[in-house]
Amino acid sequence: MAINYLNSIDLNKNELLQGVIENQPNDASAGSSPATGQIYYNTADNQLRQYDGSNWQSIAGDITEVQGGTYIDVTNQTGPIPIVNHDLTTRTDTTSTGSPGYAGTFTVVDSVTTNTTGHITALNVKTVTLPSAEAYTFSVTADSGTNQTIDSGNTLDIAGGTNITTVVGATDTVTVNLDDSIDLAGELTVSGTGQSSVAGQLTIPQVPTADTDAASKHYVDQAVTGALSYQGGYDAATNTPDLDSSPSSAIKTGWTYTVTADGLFFTEQVRIGDVLIANNNAPTTLAEWTTVQNNIDLADASTVGLGNVVPGASNTITAPYTNGTATLDVVDSTAGQKGAVIVTGGTGISVAYSSGTATVTNTNTNSSNTFATTIASGAMSGSFIHSLNTRDVIVQLYDTVTYETVYAEVDRVATNQISVRFGAQLTNAVRVLVQKIG
Repeated sequence: MAINYLNSIDLNKNELLQGVIENQPNDASAGSSPATGQIYYNTADNQLRQYDGSNWQSIAGDITEVQGGTYIDVTNQTGPIPIVNHDLTTRTDTTSTGSPGYAGTFTVVDSVTTNTTGHITALNVKTVTLPSAEAYTFSVTADSGTNQTIDSGNTLDIAGGTNITTVVGATDTVTVNLDDSIDLAGELTVSGTGQSSVAGQLTIPQVPTADTDAASKHYVDQAVTGALSYQGGYDAATNTPDLDSSPSSAIKTGWTYTVTADGLFFTEQVRIGDVLIANNNAPTTLAEWTTVQNNIDLADASTVGLGNVVPGASNTITAPYTNGTATLDVVDSTAGQKGAVIVTGGTGISVAYSSGTATVTNTNTNSSNTFATTIASGAMSGSFIHSLNTRDVIVQLYDTVTYETVYAEVDRVATNQISVRFGAQLTNAVRVLVQKIG
């Protein structure tokens, strides 16, 4: 169903993107009382037509004939809509054939010359000569037989490889030694059930990847760092031991204390049972500690404590919490949330406490935020006092017969007044709905 606009639309010189003109099969279907300048697309003859005040006229121009040129084909040359296509006929150069061999020649296209319209006017070619064939000679010599003997007077050189040293002795022996420093690219596997030992330091990767990998000192240190280490009680009334005025550099990450007496820890109130955890070595500020509260009383109108925010009578709310503060909104939800909060009423909100539960009630009624009226059929405008005391209002209009939303020019004349104007007299009465925001 189309959106019903009852006034002109000003696009302020902006583009209408991907718009489609109204499609109709004939003039009669375009409307019984067309307005001067009204246009539609005739689907029968595929022409755009405009009403000149008396008759529908075709906007399409006349085309006598469109002819094709070089590499261009035209269908439906005399209209009404000629179609121009590029000639897709395949053209090949058949001047060069065969497969050239050694020292043979063939011709290739070196460059193409075109005119200003992009048509090819010349092909510039180049002759390529393949190299002549070449012969290569390989020779292999060897003694006869399968077992070779080193005769007296001949020498045998055995060279060492990676991590291997060779020594030729005076008694025709060859000694193979393993170097003192070994660098293995592959893996080293030590078999046997006996105990193996390493006298020096064994360097391994910092982080093991398998359950059977050896753990490095770095990995163990990192695993231990941050673990909680209970140090005992902390008297917040006397700052004993001294944790916040001149902390000892001996305090380490993970050291944990239990509050044994109420008091201030730096600037934060702590109570018996709270837990203090050092976030890093030698902490000197509250931000370098984690405080775990263990003893919180029920909240009331002036005391921070355990609280529960629930909907009041005939009202529903949600109370999302951020850092102990409940933000209240009137919405369709019945979920209450617990936390350490003080809940106070604001504009249109009342709060009542009972056993740590704050009941929040919306005291604003809908009638104080809305206004409705009707503009009679035959009218072209209307002006109304809504008494909402703000220009922050939403105005919506609908036809009282079709119940479709309609659009008109709406002006927020003053904080308590709006005016509505239409481009023509109303066929049906229009309902005006005004909603206050905020």
